[in-house]
Amino acid sequence: MGGAGDTGWTGIAELELATDRAAVAAFAAALGAPAEPVPAELVPATYAFTVFSHPKVLAQLADLAAERAAALVHQAQDFVFHAPLQMDRRYTVAVDWKRHEERADRLTLRGRVRGETEGTFLQEFRAEIVLFENRERAP
Repeated sequence: MGGAGDTGWTGIAELELATDRAAVAAFAAALGAPAEPVPAELVPATYAFTVFSHPKVLAQLADLAAERAAALVHQAQDFVFHAPLQMDRRYTVAVDWKRHEERADRLTLRGRVRGETEGTFLQEFRAEIVLFENRERAP
């Protein structure tokens, strides 16, 4: 998901992702998972995606949508898991975005959970976003 020739990304922020037990349990419950994950130290695989709701990320997306007077539509997402996240830890997540050269109304939002070794990632995830413009005139 991030190899050679992977250019054109614009950084948004380096964000902290906390896997505090209560927050992880609330996330799991919202997904319909059992109240107590099995094993108890398991963080749901998609939990890191929650960094996309950080105010810095939402502000950047709002600015991009405003440029086109568009609404944001989440079209697709994908994940690559190199290692699971551990409960009650703090991780750094690099969040960035890029436009699609072939489609001006598309952008990709990317998050990468940093590992302890420089240049390694525990998880990588993306959201494909459509900037939907309502082209009909109001009556």
